[in-house]
Parts: sequence; structure tokens; C-alpha cells
Amino acid sequence: MSTDGDFGFSIDITVRNEWRNVDLLRTSVQNCFTAVFADVDGCHAIAMVTGELLENALKYGDWVSGDRARFRLRVHGKASQVVEVSVQNPLKGDEQHASTLLKAVEWINGFAKPEQAYRARMLQIAQNDEDEQPSRLGLVRIAFEGNCRLHAKVADGTVTVTAALDLTPQAPA
Repeated sequence: MSTDGDFGFSIDITVRNEWRNVDLLRTSVQNCFTAVFADVDGCHAIAMVTGELLENALKYGDWVSGDRARFRLRVHGKASQVVEVSVQNPLKGDEQHASTLLKAVEWINGFAKPEQAYRARMLQIAQNDEDEQPSRLGLVRIAFEGNCRLHAKVADGTVTVTAALDLTPQAPA
């Protein structure tokens, strides 16, 4: 057990693929962390990232032929260090979504800071009349507002997207 007041935590659950569960889980995650940790902004960021990743999984997952047991939420880390939020879901038969997702994450991580990716994507959207599907804006928002790095992995008919939030206290500027 840690004696420095920095306790580890872990949530790992299989989730039913229902839209109402997004808000239930987002609120549950936020309430759990707010009850335990003093960093309210960090708790809000963890909850926002959780909700956005769950929404993406529901939007792009294979809920017709996919194994629903492969819809999973994992949140783990330490209160004042890096927190990882992962969502795993069944992948649709066509590999187009997986390829688009992997390219989007690579594009976002190509920027030094998530804010730069966010600004670049907003400029692209403002300058482009075409509707690009998917817009990638949700992923960019996760990186920017959650101050995190994204990672995506495709294996065995599932896709896992992980956001690593750096909650290390920053020295005042």
C-alpha cells in the first residue's frame, strides 16, 4: 500500500452496447474519482475522455455480428501520474474504419501538442466544404481537452483505443 497518498486505481468492466450507458459510465467514473481524488479538473478530464471513447466505440463498432462481450472499458493509473482510459469494441468486417482510425491517431500524435492538432483540424474543417466522414474531430477533442496521447490497436476482430492522460502536477509558470 502506498504511504505517500498517491493511491492507484483500476476499473475494468464489460459494457452493454447501449447509448444510455455512455452517460451512466461517464457520470460513474467522474463520481468515483471525485470522491477519492482532490484534482477535480483531472476527474472531469477522465470522465470526458471515457464518454467520448465510449461514444466512438458505439458509433463505429460491429453490434450486428460482433461479440458484445468484447465491448470493454478500462481505466487505471495513479491520481497524480498518467491515467489510461481504454475502450475495446468489436470491429466491423470492412477494415476501412480500422485504417481510418489508425491514420487519424497517427496524424494527431504527429503534432508536438494536442492543441496544435485541434487547431489544425478546426482549420481543415473551416476551409473544406466537403463532409469528411468520419471527421476525426472527436479524437482530436479527446487529445486536446483531455491533454492526452492516443494509441489504437487492431487485433483479433477488435479495436482498442487508449488515451493516456498526464495528470502530473505542473509547476506554476
